[in-house]
Amino acid sequence: MRPEGLSRLGLWDNAVAKLVKKRGAESGGAGPRDWPSLEGLKRLSKVNDESLQDLRQDALACLAAALGAIDPERLVGSALRVRGRTLETPGRSFRLQGHRIHLLAVGKAAVPMARAALGKLPIASGILASNRPPNDIPMDRIRSFVGSHPLPDEGSLAAGEAALQLVDRLGRDNLLLVLVSGGASAMFEASPIPLEDLRLAYGSLLRSGLPIRDVNEVRKGLSLVKGGRLAARAAARGATVVGLIVSDIVGNPIEDIGSGPTAIESSRGARAMQVLRTHGLWEEMPPTVRTRLEAAPAEPKLEQSVRRRVHNLIVADLSLACRAAMKEARRRGYRVRLWSTSVEGEARKVGPSFSSHALEWAPDAAAIGVIAGGETTVRVVGRGRGGRNQELVLSAANAMEGRHAVLLSCGTDGIDGDTEAAGAIVDGDTMARARRLGLDPEDFLRENNSYAFFQALGDLIVTGPTGTNVADLMILLARRRDRRARSRRTRVGGRGRVDRRDAGVRSRGLSALRPERLRGERP
Repeated sequence: MRPEGLSRLGLWDNAVAKLVKKRGAESGGAGPRDWPSLEGLKRLSKVNDESLQDLRQDALACLAAALGAIDPERLVGSALRVRGRTLETPGRSFRLQGHRIHLLAVGKAAVPMARAALGKLPIASGILASNRPPNDIPMDRIRSFVGSHPLPDEGSLAAGEAALQLVDRLGRDNLLLVLVSGGASAMFEASPIPLEDLRLAYGSLLRSGLPIRDVNEVRKGLSLVKGGRLAARAAARGATVVGLIVSDIVGNPIEDIGSGPTAIESSRGARAMQVLRTHGLWEEMPPTVRTRLEAAPAEPKLEQSVRRRVHNLIVADLSLACRAAMKEARRRGYRVRLWSTSVEGEARKVGPSFSSHALEWAPDAAAIGVIAGGETTVRVVGRGRGGRNQELVLSAANAMEGRHAVLLSCGTDGIDGDTEAAGAIVDGDTMARARRLGLDPEDFLRENNSYAFFQALGDLIVTGPTGTNVADLMILLARRRDRRARSRRTRVGGRGRVDRRDAGVRSRGLSALRPERLRGERP
């Protein structure tokens, strides 16, 4: 979502372009250089119903604001400050005198995060592992590796091996800055398991629909860098380890973000066999995987002095994106509610539950916006293509029918499942349009083929890789043309109306509507 792309679109009003320009100024005037162009989203606002078109434009503007708020280059740059011979991060400071700084950046946001660190610190050497080649990174000091996602490949293993070699050269006069973001579990790996078997095991785990924490528990049991092993190896040699993390996991558990290479207190696969046996996956595992887990070597006991050398900080998470989306919706005249930042469960069950309950919130409001985030799962039983965001939205199409409302769900990394789409969008007219084309959502859900459904309707959200990742964002906007709002309202932002007495995050009574399968905190 490059800033210049927004100004060309004419898709939203000038406020969105101003928002992006402001964020560019905050990061030194350059702006988020890794945002993809949103030119392809222009067509998503083109529907026959003019009022639905306005709702779509507003929802996409909220998405743009959310992505702008989680620019990893700006956030990492803000977290690093050098004063004299001291490195300051929020809540911690580290003496740099006599220390050489080395860098390890892994995950989907590795490139912009590394760029920020290189602009602030005298980095002596480093390793970068991401899913795309870096731009304007000094290759004389930084070795770059391209790994695949969601399954590891040769590049992933090469990055892991290079990182272990770097760590083994560290000593007491070294500081290792580790920048972790979502996707690192696949893009960064070192393991005694042959690559082909590792890919088979990962594939079975991802198709199973297991919660990400259970998936990562097994990954940790097969890895030499996950579960805090990388940080422990560096700290045991006397190095100081500082981890800056962009969280893509519900609840921000450091041990699960990128499978926790710096999470020194993490489990290291102790529950892996239990997870596989409980969910009937043990026999699907290659023999090398079963042997490794059955005869896992004992983990060395870590001295307290080693543990004290490892420090971690979350610099971005889903709450930042949700708050930015809420702020933009409120500016556009919607009465706004944060549903949850911890949505979990099977996508096809979450979709109708979230949409139907959200549509009933604040019945006295003329225009509502309900924002949520999290990470759902998909149990793959069909042969189609899609992802959890597309499946969530498809499952909500029936609940949305006839309503003056839109719902989008989007991966903040720009990637959803095995497709080039980030997610999809539906509105009150989606079912009618589908029937005219002879499309039945239930048929596509049975085959896990949500991509084909939305491709036929032209309602895929395609942003390209965003260079960041804080899990998934859901935005539901609705206007009630047939209801008179009972409370006093005043016009805000020139579009729609909002009740000033309840324009904040909180509202009373919604907790009673929250379905059991949606895990979430009260805002």
